[in-house]
Amino acid sequence: MRNSYFINNFTSKLIILSTIICVILSTIFNDFYLNILAFSGILTFGIIHGANDLLLIKGVSKNYNFKLQLLYYVIMVGGFFLFFYNIPILALMTFVLLSSYHFGEHQWTLFGKTEHYLIKPFYFFYGLIIFSLIFYFNLEEVADVIYDITTVQLSQNFFLYLLISSFILSIIISLFIYNKIKNQFITQFILLILLILTFKTCSLIWSFAIYFVFWHSIPSIKEQTIFIFGKAEKESIKNYFKKAFLYWILSIVVLLLTYYLLRDNQDKLISIFFSFLAAITFPHTFVVSKIKKPS
Repeated sequence: MRNSYFINNFTSKLIILSTIICVILSTIFNDFYLNILAFSGILTFGIIHGANDLLLIKGVSKNYNFKLQLLYYVIMVGGFFLFFYNIPILALMTFVLLSSYHFGEHQWTLFGKTEHYLIKPFYFFYGLIIFSLIFYFNLEEVADVIYDITTVQLSQNFFLYLLISSFILSIIISLFIYNKIKNQFITQFILLILLILTFKTCSLIWSFAIYFVFWHSIPSIKEQTIFIFGKAEKESIKNYFKKAFLYWILSIVVLLLTYYLLRDNQDKLISIFFSFLAAITFPHTFVVSKIKKPS
C-alpha cells in the first residue's frame, strides 16, 4: 500500500510523465532548441522556486523583520555573486557541493521526513550521485565546461571515481539508516533507474534542466506553497507566484544587465551563470533545510 501511494503520488506522476516527454523531445529536436527550453525552465521555475525564501524564513523565524531580512538576503546573494565571479572554481565547487546536499535532501523528503545522525551525509552523497551521473554521461562536455570556467583540466577518470565513491558511500550509509528509509526505498530505486536512463539519453544541459525543473523546482514550489499557505490548491499556488514575481523579475534583470555589461567577454558568460546560480543556491539551501526538519 505504501509503495503504491508513492507511485500514485502527484509528485511521482509529474516526475515520471515529464521525464518521459522530455526524453522523447530529445529525439525530435536538436541541442539548440533543447537548450532554449532548458534555460527557459531554469530561469523561470528554477529561479521562482527560490524566490520566496523570505516568506519561508518568516515561517521558521521567531523574531522576523522583513526589511532587515531582505537587506541581509540581498547583501548575501550580491556578496557571494561577486566573490564567486572572481573565484570561478570556488563558484563551481560551491554550487555542486551545496546542490548535492540540497537535491539529495529534497529527493528523500518528497514522500516523508526522517531523523538520524547519518541522514544529512546520506542526503549529500545521494545528491552527489545525481551530479556524478550527469557528469559521467557527458564526460567531454563537462570537462570542457569546467576548463572554460576554471582553466582546470580534469581527467575522465575523475568523474568515474566520483560516481563510484558517491554510490558506495550512499549504499554504506543506507545500510545504517535502512529502517528509516525503507518505506520509500523501492520508489526511490525506480526513480533512480529512470534518472540513469534519462541522463544516458540526453545532453548535459537538457539532463540538468529535466532534473532541476521537473524533479526539483516544481515539486519544491508545491511543498513551499503548503508550508506558506497551508495547502497547494489553485489559489494558493497563484499567490505563491504573485509573491515570487518581484524577486524573479529583479533576478532576471540583474542577470541580463550583468550579461550586457560583460557582453564583450564571451568567455565569462558561463562563469556569470554559475556564479549567479551558486549565489542564490547558498542561502536557499539553508532556508529549505530548516523547513525540512521533521515536525
